Amino acid sequence: MAERRRRRAVRAQIPSATPLLAAWVVAGSVLAVVAAQRSIALETLFLDAAYLAGEPWYTGVLSNLGVLGWTAATVAALGGGWVASQTGRPSAAQFLRAAALVSVVLLADDLFQLHADLMAFTGLPKGIRQLLVVAPAAVWLVRYTSEIARTRWVVLVGALGGFALSLLVDVLAPRNSIAGLFAEDSAKLLGVLAWAQYMILTSVDIVRSTIRDAAHLTSEAPVALTGHGIGDDDITHQPARRRADDPAPAGVGGSDRHAAGARASRPD
Repeated sequence: MAERRRRRAVRAQIPSATPLLAAWVVAGSVLAVVAAQRSIALETLFLDAAYLAGEPWYTGVLSNLGVLGWTAATVAALGGGWVASQTGRPSAAQFLRAAALVSVVLLADDLFQLHADLMAFTGLPKGIRQLLVVAPAAVWLVRYTSEIARTRWVVLVGALGGFALSLLVDVLAPRNSIAGLFAEDSAKLLGVLAWAQYMILTSVDIVRSTIRDAAHLTSEAPVALTGHGIGDDDITHQPARRRADDPAPAGVGGSDRHAAGARASRPD
């Protein structure tokens, strides 16, 4: 298939710069606030935590892998949801967008210690704070049960099993137990990897289905259009077949007419 894209002129690039400028304005405002404040040292906000603590580069690497897993799941769900919304799949689009929202909440909890630190000011017990974080996931599971049944839900079961085991160990394991820490965070990491795989596979399956449907409709379009009173320009996409008793075109001799009739009367 030939390349259909063309080189874009500078004028055509201007609309693309609009969201970039908006993002830079927001980021610039945040950076201005950071530069103006004096309560937190700038290096604390900009530099890597392991570097500031004088720890090796691999400090927290497994936790960072979990953050990458949440991020991959979020991006995959958003991308699949956008394609579904553009190709006439509204239910799939809502399903994936809601999954992306759930992934963002869980990402924020893992990255910013949402239930452990940021929500501590509420005075609620840790268990209640954990339930508030996982509540969107529970609502998503109940709301989209029929959609989930049409996906590779076995992978999702693996993710939920890992999360459930992590929460169970967190409740039952003794405080400051190395074995409990290993079991809790290992189960969570396995759950995150399964969650990311589920979102990626589900988005790929939905996008592949929309591409297949679009290709099928495109291949049938000329045949479907010829019988609905469309213009001659569209009808030319489907070559007309002349019957044996149709008059031959002007300028065709008798022998040519006989040959044309013989060819048209043969079975296809």
